[in-house]
This record gives sequence, C-alpha cells and structure tokens, in this order.
Amino acid sequence: MPKPRKSLFSKPYAEIIRRLIERRKEIGMTQWDLAEAYGEDQSFISRIERLQRRLDVYEYTVFCRILRIDPGEILRPVWDVASPAQKDRQ
Repeated sequence: MPKPRKSLFSKPYAEIIRRLIERRKEIGMTQWDLAEAYGEDQSFISRIERLQRRLDVYEYTVFCRILRIDPGEILRPVWDVASPAQKDRQ
C-alpha cells in the first residue's frame, strides 16, 4: 500500500479550510471567538486559515461542533469532486 502524502497544501484540503472559514463567517463568528471556544489564541486559528498549520481529524471535529455543522457536510462536496485516483487511494 502506498504511503499517503501529506495534504497540507492540496486543493481538497484548502477547500475544506475555505468551507470552515465560510461557515465561521456565516454564523458571525470571528477568529477570536473560535479561538476562545476552542481554548487557543487567535493566532492558532489564523495559522490554520492561512494554511500554515494543519488540522488533524480530532481538531476538525471539534471545530465543526463549535461551528454547529456536521463534519460530513463539509467533507462530502470535497470528496464528490475528488479525482478517481484520489478516491482509490482512500
């Protein structure tokens, strides 16, 4: 089985982060608000949103809970447009 590549700067990962940012803004939450709810400082959120820090699965689910959104709601559209080669690697 091939070793998975890190996807920090991949288009699907960037799209996931874009959707999280969109949701944060949609509900009127600032980076400061999200950071406080998560228990970190604002620069932590900024680094994630600028693709300088990678979210792990657990962090992603906590963000989704704070943003009041089902984790699958963000992932499904990204998965649906992923290339067949990307899906086969999963």
